[in-house]
Amino acid sequence: MDRDMVNCLHYLYQLGELTPTQLNENDPRKRLFWCVPDTGHPLQGREIVITDPQTGFWKLAPGIFDLIDMLESQLRSMPKPDYALGYPISAAIRAQGKMRPAFLAISYAPAFEPVKLAVREAAVSANFECEVTGDLAAAGNIMDQVWQGIRGADAVVADITGENPNVFYEIGLAHALGKEVILISQKSEAPFDIRSSRRFTYDSSDLESLKTKLVAAFGEITARYPHEGNEPRF
Repeated sequence: MDRDMVNCLHYLYQLGELTPTQLNENDPRKRLFWCVPDTGHPLQGREIVITDPQTGFWKLAPGIFDLIDMLESQLRSMPKPDYALGYPISAAIRAQGKMRPAFLAISYAPAFEPVKLAVREAAVSANFECEVTGDLAAAGNIMDQVWQGIRGADAVVADITGENPNVFYEIGLAHALGKEVILISQKSEAPFDIRSSRRFTYDSSDLESLKTKLVAAFGEITARYPHEGNEPRF
C-alpha cells in the first residue's frame, strides 16, 4: 500500500465518495490526495471500495469502515496486547506445545553475555524461546529483522543497564506494537515513561535470582491462544 492508497482511504472515509472523474489525471480534486502521477486507480479491484449502483460513485465497503474504526479505537491510547496488527496476521497459528516466542533487547557488549544466557534459560523454563537482538544472522536489513522479531514476540525482555540507546529504541518499537515488556537492570532507576512496564533489578554476580524472577514474569504474560500453557519446565 503506497501513500496514494492511504490518502484515498482517508478521503473516502472522511468525505464518503469519489466519482470516476475525480480519479482522472486532469481533475483538480485529485490533487487533494494523489502524490504521484502514475498511480492510476490503486483501490480498484481490491474489494476495498464498492460502486454505488445508482450513482456510480466509489465508496468504502462497510467492512472497511468497521476495520478502520476498530484500529483507530485501539490506537487512541498506547496499544495493548490485543492490538489487531501487533502480530503478523499472515503468520501460521502456533501449534499446541510449541514454545512461545520472546525477544531480548540487550547490549552487544561481551559483559552482557552471561545475562543473555540467563534470560534465555529462564525463557526456556517458562516455555518461551527467546530471540536476541545481536544474534540475528540472516542477510538483510538488521532493523527489519529486529522489527519482525519484536512483532512476532509474545513478550519482550529489555536490559536497560547503561541506558543503551539501541535497547531504548527497541523498547519503543515494542510499546508501539502493544507488547508486554519486562525490564531488567542492574540499577533500580528507570525513566518515567517506561516505569509502567514490569521491572526487575539484578546483580550480575547472582543471575540465578534473576532467572527465578524472569520465570515468574514470563508466566504472567497474556495468553494468545486457548491452549497456552505457562508451566515451568525445570
